[in-house]
Amino acid sequence: MSAKFLWDVFLSHSAHDKEQVRRLAEKLRDAGLRVWLDEWVIQPGDDIYAAIEHGLEYAGTLILCMSQASMGSDWGTLERNTTLFRDPQNRERRFIPLMLEDCKRSAVISRLAYVDWRDEDEETLTKLIQSCQATGKKAKTRSLRRQGQIISPPTGAMSSDNRLYIEREADVYAMAAAQQAAETVIIKAPRQMGKSSLLIRYLAACRDNGKRTVFLDLASLVTRADMADYRTFLTLIAHEIWDQLGQLPNAVPPTMLKQSEMIKYIERSLLGTIKGELVIAFDEMDRVLGQDYQSDFFSMLRFWHNQRADSSSHWPRLGLAIAISTEPYLFISDVMRSPFNVGLNIELRLFKEAECQYLNRLYQARLSKNQLRQLMGLLNGHPHLTHLAFYALTGPPSMDFLSLMQKASAKDGPFSAHLRALEYKLEDDAGRGVLAAMKEIVNEGKVSNRSDFYRLHGAGLAREDGIRVIPTNELYARFFGNL
Repeated sequence: MSAKFLWDVFLSHSAHDKEQVRRLAEKLRDAGLRVWLDEWVIQPGDDIYAAIEHGLEYAGTLILCMSQASMGSDWGTLERNTTLFRDPQNRERRFIPLMLEDCKRSAVISRLAYVDWRDEDEETLTKLIQSCQATGKKAKTRSLRRQGQIISPPTGAMSSDNRLYIEREADVYAMAAAQQAAETVIIKAPRQMGKSSLLIRYLAACRDNGKRTVFLDLASLVTRADMADYRTFLTLIAHEIWDQLGQLPNAVPPTMLKQSEMIKYIERSLLGTIKGELVIAFDEMDRVLGQDYQSDFFSMLRFWHNQRADSSSHWPRLGLAIAISTEPYLFISDVMRSPFNVGLNIELRLFKEAECQYLNRLYQARLSKNQLRQLMGLLNGHPHLTHLAFYALTGPPSMDFLSLMQKASAKDGPFSAHLRALEYKLEDDAGRGVLAAMKEIVNEGKVSNRSDFYRLHGAGLAREDGIRVIPTNELYARFFGNL
């Protein structure tokens, strides 16, 4: 896909043709194209017209799906979309009329060659895919088992080229940010929603755009003892940045005795030595929560962000990216010193049913529509759990769908390791108080301590539903309800 476009294809269609257009969208997505379909992109509460115009502006190809319904009552909307989109010379974009059924076309559309999709045949699909490819690259099917590839168990972050990765709206915004000048990007979501994977993809896109990157995973980089002392923590961070940038001879980091030395080191030794833009990314930032220096550390990051306004300094070349799970106010309550309320804030959502259907095809699990709905009812589209479910169904070793549903919350079930880890984490992080709060949510639909809710939400275990607080999904309700 061209760097100018966030979507390969925008599907303009009538609501009357939704089922047929959805089938087409799934085929195009299976071919590796990034497809804008309203029900996949527009979220409850979104400005519909703004979302459509954004999709049109950043799509490389507009497919105008023609039917009696679309050429009739919906034609005004479709014509407006076409006017907003069309590049008359087809120099940078493609405009493709696609016939779903016999219908009368307008005079303008009649002048254009169209794709006949009435029979939905594979030969026509292949030609359509080739027309939609912005850079002329051959489409690649993403069905892994069809290619004989082995699917690994879903553990940890996914690499930037993992074909099982599901792109959501957050990916679009992150990829767009990677193409822009240095900025602060905050990726927020509960645990195991895909933050680390998106952060990795964002950094890969930054490198593709000529930026240098540093990835600081606080979960593996520093020990609990390292984090207890601020000077030790800053020194380790400085050495890791230096090491990842190739051990720059003019930027050997000293021992950081105070925060001001870290600021001078970043500005003078690093930014003053390297050329071009640098993006420093922090993953698992939640580990800083509870440290005596947490407010000072985040104030420093906010200072780095603010200093970009000084065009005479090196700071405009420094980008920041931070992935967090916990509610930011627990890190630092002073909004003027917080890095979490500036720059681009990106939130990851749960998977929709259409995305679970897509994984069903990728894993070749062959679940029926009813089974998929049951799986959604159990997991509510939780990304990591959904991958775990499909892996359990397709193996090796594999289990049947009925067994998965019956043993879902069991100690020897398909999600047992994940559930036990959550239970131990609640006890380890905050004593049995947070675990008791989770049981209160399961049994009473409320939580007495608001801070407990934020910690449970950050762990991906609870969410708000109107005035009630409920478990994120039925699986968690069963498991914690039985403890």
